[in-house]
Amino acid sequence: MKKILVFILFYAIVSCSTNQKNIYFDMVKGEWSIEKFYYKNEDLTLKRYDVIGFENHNHLWIIKRDNRESRFVSTDYKIFKDIDTLKINIRNCEEKRFNGIYNMHIDTIQDTGESYIIQLSLDSEDTYIEAMRSMLKYNTPQEYEESLKK
Repeated sequence: MKKILVFILFYAIVSCSTNQKNIYFDMVKGEWSIEKFYYKNEDLTLKRYDVIGFENHNHLWIIKRDNRESRFVSTDYKIFKDIDTLKINIRNCEEKRFNGIYNMHIDTIQDTGESYIIQLSLDSEDTYIEAMRSMLKYNTPQEYEESLKK
């Protein structure tokens, strides 16, 4: 009987943890357009970095421009909650300036009627990244038509 209870408790903990990871990943997955990028007070926004993308629950990439040529900078990440703050740990990056633990904030900054403009902020001791993307409110044309009736 004790073995069954221990197994049930273990299963509940693991599934809750996995569920949290899915929720966090769903918030950031996909591509974000980098609007601001500072490293040690140097503005790199227009100089080097264009897009940040999250995939596979633990892999992200950044498109970097070098002399008009674009290349992907890849890294691993883990999103976690520390007290009331959502954080992201970026590690094993090809460019060491990205490695570290960041405070992560996701906000809806505009409602355009048909979509939301979402802002992602990553802030560490040396690095600040602000990125944006648009997210449609409606998954299908039928959902959109229903919203017009209200």
